Amino acid sequence: MRLLHWLAPVLSIVLISHAYSTVHAQGFPPAEMQSRMIQPVSYNPASFPGYPQNAQAMPAPVQPGFFQAAAGSNGYPTPPGVPMNAGPESPLSAFPRISPFEHQFQQHRVDSNGLWSYRASNNGKRHFLSMEALFARYQNPGGALIGNVGTQSYLGMVEDELIDATDEDYYDQFSENTGLPYFDQKYFNNVPKLNAPGFRLRWGWYNDDESGFEFTGWWISQADSDWSAIEQSTHKPNPANQAIMDILLSPPNFIDPAGTGVVSSIPGVTTAQVNEVLQNELMNLGGLPLDDGTVDGVTVPYDLDFRVKSVSQAWGTNATWLSTPIVDKKALKVRGLAGARYMQVREGFSFVGRDSGLLYSDATNIAGIRPDLKLFSLPTGTDENQDGIVDNAGVVEDDSTGGGTTGTSTAFFVAPVDPVTGQPVQPYTTWVNNTVDTHLAGPEVGFQFDLGGDKFKIWGQTKVGIMANQEKIKLNGNNVGMGIRADPDDIDRPKALIDATPGNPNPNAFSDSQSHTHVSPMFEQSIFMEMAIFDKVPVLKRMKMLEEAKLKVGYTYIVAGEIARPYDSIRWQGMPTRGLFPSIDVERESWSVGTWSVGLDWLY
Repeated sequence: MRLLHWLAPVLSIVLISHAYSTVHAQGFPPAEMQSRMIQPVSYNPASFPGYPQNAQAMPAPVQPGFFQAAAGSNGYPTPPGVPMNAGPESPLSAFPRISPFEHQFQQHRVDSNGLWSYRASNNGKRHFLSMEALFARYQNPGGALIGNVGTQSYLGMVEDELIDATDEDYYDQFSENTGLPYFDQKYFNNVPKLNAPGFRLRWGWYNDDESGFEFTGWWISQADSDWSAIEQSTHKPNPANQAIMDILLSPPNFIDPAGTGVVSSIPGVTTAQVNEVLQNELMNLGGLPLDDGTVDGVTVPYDLDFRVKSVSQAWGTNATWLSTPIVDKKALKVRGLAGARYMQVREGFSFVGRDSGLLYSDATNIAGIRPDLKLFSLPTGTDENQDGIVDNAGVVEDDSTGGGTTGTSTAFFVAPVDPVTGQPVQPYTTWVNNTVDTHLAGPEVGFQFDLGGDKFKIWGQTKVGIMANQEKIKLNGNNVGMGIRADPDDIDRPKALIDATPGNPNPNAFSDSQSHTHVSPMFEQSIFMEMAIFDKVPVLKRMKMLEEAKLKVGYTYIVAGEIARPYDSIRWQGMPTRGLFPSIDVERESWSVGTWSVGLDWLY
């Protein structure tokens, strides 16, 4: 015998027993008179034809809130039904008084073709946040001359002395071949590129009408760029000679002040060894052109060191209002921008030149020292006289006869002596620092374009502004002058630097400062690309913080005009004995910084 499951027949019996029951999912519609809704009807059978006239009148019409079913084709209307919204089903009314589809924002407008367009949104305010790493390059100092423009070169200054010490053909090899420098004047374009990292934060929101507001802040670290003339010199220092050079460069001067070319004794070191060390360690590096009050000026030679350092740093912030789109296409939006900006720029440079204070020449070809002359071999980078020293100082290497040993191995080194004090010129260091601190603040306007959709978008901003520029310039330094001159009574070549005393150890030091306020124009152009790619990367798509993030890459270029640059804002004067010191001479030009960026952008 086979038994059926008991649940099936039980459920079937329950369903059959309720086959003729009326089941209400919810209450009846409201009784108020509303368009397109079922209205209650009166129940009075006496009003129907054929009803007995003497029958008792029926009750009054049903009250509002009761549902009256319609009469069938055969028979009278049924009695009033149950009150609407009675029972547990009442909250499920299909007739809410306020539509759930009402929009918080609606916009109606006429397009350019004359047709009405409509846009509605329940999104509310949408915020955005981006964090980016910056890779910046500041504008280089450019090709400005390090020193006074219009001053004669060192080669032109010692032309007669150099020809007397050698011959005119030797002079012509320097003057006609620019590849053979002779304490040449240098330019700031030798300074390497000014690169630095930084970061940028951007936060704001878009309203339902596509207008918005944004705050941006960025900071770029300080870029330090150094250049030394030793890097380009064919004559390099020898570390094995540094112990002797440290003694020679420390007071008292070990070069015989009598002008005989004989080096004073150093314990354990012969005169020949000292002579060889000086030939090797003194270098043909560079010259600093100065206005010393004469018609042609002077170019100061430096044979131990010639270095330039450039420094730049910038940061800024701005607040910008974004208008509703001026152009609003499916994949293109253009908005107007208006806001305010603050930006700070710090620039500076320093120059360091070290000189031995010596004059020197070839002892074979010269009977005495020549004024201002530091004789060097042609900077060919080869050892023509095969003495183990490349491009000797004080010796003319010459292989014109083919023998390779026509030059002498003995040089003549002299420290000029002050005839009044009897003190020889000591090794000295010239240094100059100039810094400019610029504050820019003011309004800006522009536009923003957005091209693309949610998954991929290219957008950018163009801004122009008029900034109030408040700048402060500070200049200081020491020993700027022709330090190899010692005679204060010499008419043609007077002493330039003041001797230090215990009461005034830095008589040649100077400082100057100025502050100015003026107006500077500003321009910024940026372009970015945003891509929703993290949901395609196997590991990154599981990270919660990257669910709504997009990859953002871009480039921003900022340029400001009428900026005082520290490289050009110096009057290069140098004659302390006559009261001539470097001072500030403001020169303004453009400043710029370009930054590549990569980061993340969220819209929430």
